[in-house]
Amino acid sequence: MIKVLREIIVEEIVKGRALDRYATMASRETINAIKDESVREAFNTNGRADFYLDAPEITDDIDYLRGIIIRLREGEHVASDGSYEFDLDASDEERKTSDIYVNITLPSRYDEDYSFMPKLIAELKETFRHELEHSSQSTDELMDVQRAVPDREIWKSLQTAEDYYTSDAEVKAHIAGIYKKAKSFRKPATNVMERVLEIMYNTGLWYKHEPAKLAGLMEKIQSRWANYLFDRYPRAQ
Repeated sequence: MIKVLREIIVEEIVKGRALDRYATMASRETINAIKDESVREAFNTNGRADFYLDAPEITDDIDYLRGIIIRLREGEHVASDGSYEFDLDASDEERKTSDIYVNITLPSRYDEDYSFMPKLIAELKETFRHELEHSSQSTDELMDVQRAVPDREIWKSLQTAEDYYTSDAEVKAHIAGIYKKAKSFRKPATNVMERVLEIMYNTGLWYKHEPAKLAGLMEKIQSRWANYLFDRYPRAQ
């Protein structure tokens, strides 16, 4: 039994390092694409630009990932978020047609001032690492949270939010992304985690949830995430 557990831990470490590397590569390729003249022209003209990320060194190596789609939108603040899109209850063969979508918000005429790039790079690394973690998870693990809480119903109640953010699939993905971003910023992972929870708290307020009860939920999520953070990354601060 001990040997089996050690093999599982080693496998997780190797998989995690590979996904870390792919997240860095995807971030780099995305930044290069954003600087491309045709993308800049499309964004400056339309306030938006969509494109497939040409990254066969990533998509060819990951079984459950067909492509990466980038969607640029104009906004006041630099930000990114993503989703791993797969067929519900997919077979192993159907999972191979899954895609990662990354949404990026950039200021208008962003090509006139690239001072935002360090922030964007860290945001992209977190987003890609989170979604790549999902690409490595089993369909059963992903479906557990989808059955319990469909994506559009996360903030339907505090209970659905708790079920979603403390599910195995989301805890693993959030912590993988948080740790990647912390390394990029060279900050303690706990600091990055607190910022993510602050944003989550504000989202809950936007959905009109009671502040005191919402604060209690954040404590539960923080406890669950912190336990997993230090189990998976013993050197994390």
